[in-house]
Amino acid sequence: MSAEAYRWRCACCGDERVGLPMDMAFAAPLDWETLDQATASASYLDDDFCEVRHANGVVDRFIRCLLPLPVPRIGDEFRFGVWMSVSENSWNVYQAAFDSGVYREAGCFGYLMHDIPEYTGSYLLHADVRFRPDRLRPVVFLHEADHPLVAAQSDGIDVTQIERWAAMMHGR
Repeated sequence: MSAEAYRWRCACCGDERVGLPMDMAFAAPLDWETLDQATASASYLDDDFCEVRHANGVVDRFIRCLLPLPVPRIGDEFRFGVWMSVSENSWNVYQAAFDSGVYREAGCFGYLMHDIPEYTGSYLLHADVRFRPDRLRPVVFLHEADHPLVAAQSDGIDVTQIERWAAMMHGR
């Protein structure tokens, strides 16, 4: 069965749906609205890059990536659009080659900047970030850890998990 043909009932509204959303994304790597005005005005956020410039001179750098989770029941993968905290050097490598897609390094180390819903404690999980050409978002591969999200990336998730996420997003 494909994601497009899958039928399910939304837990939020009760409507029957056809097709599963196979992508969801976080808008920012942190609660952007809580930044003080000076920090927010000195910082930068677009669809792919975020720099938070703090008054004390510290700069946090983030790139938007994809966290793939296999969905064995439908033979596809679900992709979370996540933000990864990366070093200044990794940020520079990625940004410099973003348009050309010719990176001087294959990827970098990063920290996951979200608590994925129903995977409490996933904030700051360690991961490898693999750059891709053609302005495609990098892919995140979580490091081995005793955490259910790491297991989900390895073993997969059930379609009911996607249904719950969709209902959470629908209820917003």
